[in-house]
Amino acid sequence: MKMQNKEEILFSAAENEFRESLRAFLEGVDAKKIEREIYERDFYPRELYGKLGDAGFLAPVLPVEYSGRGKLVYEAILAEELGAACVPLAWIHSTSSYAYATIARYGNEEQKSEYLPAMKSGAKIGAIAITEPGAGSDVMHIKTSAEQKGDEYLICGEKRNITNGSKADVLLVWAITNPEVDPARGMSVFIVESDTKGFEVKRDFKLLGGFPGTVNSYLRFDDVRIPRKNMLGGENEGARVMFDELSIERVLYAAMLVGEARPILELAVDYSRDREQFGTAISRFEGISFKIADMATKLEAAKLMVYHTVRLIDAGFEAEQESAMAKLLASEAFYEVAHNTVQILGGRGLADEYPAEWAFRMARLSMIPAGTNEIMRFIIQREVYKGYKGKKGG
Repeated sequence: MKMQNKEEILFSAAENEFRESLRAFLEGVDAKKIEREIYERDFYPRELYGKLGDAGFLAPVLPVEYSGRGKLVYEAILAEELGAACVPLAWIHSTSSYAYATIARYGNEEQKSEYLPAMKSGAKIGAIAITEPGAGSDVMHIKTSAEQKGDEYLICGEKRNITNGSKADVLLVWAITNPEVDPARGMSVFIVESDTKGFEVKRDFKLLGGFPGTVNSYLRFDDVRIPRKNMLGGENEGARVMFDELSIERVLYAAMLVGEARPILELAVDYSRDREQFGTAISRFEGISFKIADMATKLEAAKLMVYHTVRLIDAGFEAEQESAMAKLLASEAFYEVAHNTVQILGGRGLADEYPAEWAFRMARLSMIPAGTNEIMRFIIQREVYKGYKGKKGG
């Protein structure tokens, strides 16, 4: 049978149907209009997130028994389409998806049955709490502690730069449970509900001129009592859970960035076709059209890397190197798309008449979350050298 388009090669019929249904839903609720309203009024789009859950689109990575589709590729499609349709909504989903995907992979049946249905419906939002004031890229130097007291743990410490932090209902919190050993062997992760006594939001920050519709939080845990049953993945297994979570986080973050870049590339193409200077459309000048060629090429490469990576993870591979590559490629492709679009639009690209200047700020931001691009390069080179270890010249 003859294929109708390239997407039929990259994706199954079910995956394409999921994407088309999702796009129809986002168009039906006019997500782009809501995005503009969020930028103007700065509100957290929780109601829209709930509608996404009511429509059955949230948490497709969950097992079939939890009404999911059981594959990460669907989660990547969701992240990409949300990025293209409504950036603040995409960011709410992104961090929540890392949380529910990790509970699905490492939670016991009691934990999964308690938290996953509410997170799939959109009734509860998740957050990942790893980063601390003194531990950013160096995650093995977190100071938050969890001291066992009978059947409970007392969590003490601070977390910073936590997306969804002040809005989340369910947080995955990494803490040191054995201070006598290397953190890689003495760290655990806990499921913490935001209404637990001792949990405090110290402050919400705004990023790069605002970033309406999102929160970036500074959190405090002051003797937060957590039952032992809320430990996720086993005692002192937090590092293993973390590195697995980060691989998923990075590729889903990359998928979102591919989505965010798509309408900006479309803007550059449309504007260059319509804008005339020196008696002709500026798209006829190679100084413009070659930029379009580079933007389209790098964005397509990033997209292919994203879906190659999620296929590897769905097949049971760790994909640490590939997820770092995906995040690196997607963030740098987004930056080039946004940078060149501002240049193509000229003075108009600097004004809020078009979303180019906003995208430029977002693209710059994209090189830091989920691990800085310097850390991505470190991971990639480390894994490359590992692969050549023992070979001639290695």
